[in-house]
Amino acid sequence: MTAGSRFFVRRVAVLGAGVIGAQIAAHLVNAGVEAILFDLATPGSDPDAGVRKAVDALRKLDPSPLATAAVADAIVIANYDQHLAMLADCDLVIEAIAERLDWKRDLY
Repeated sequence: MTAGSRFFVRRVAVLGAGVIGAQIAAHLVNAGVEAILFDLATPGSDPDAGVRKAVDALRKLDPSPLATAAVADAIVIANYDQHLAMLADCDLVIEAIAERLDWKRDLY
C-alpha cells in the first residue's frame, strides 16, 4: 500500500457468535459493513441454530447494539462446517471465540 492509498473494509468475518462476537457483528452492520457471523455448527436439523439464536438475542438487548431491530437481518449467519469458503472474500477476520487457550491454539 502506498502513501495516500486506502484499504476499504467491505466484508468482515466475526469468528464466535457469543455475546461479544454478536455485538461486534451488530456494530459492523450498523456502519454498513457486511458482517458474517460464524460459530460451531449446531447438531440437529439446523446447523446454524446457534448463530441464529445469537442474532435474535441482539434484538432483545436494552440498550440495543443495533441501530434498528431490522439491521440484525443484515448479519450473514454461518457455521464453520459448511461456510468456511466465505472467509476467502473477507477483507478482515475478527476472532471472538471463547477465552480458552486450547481453542484459540486450534483456531490459529
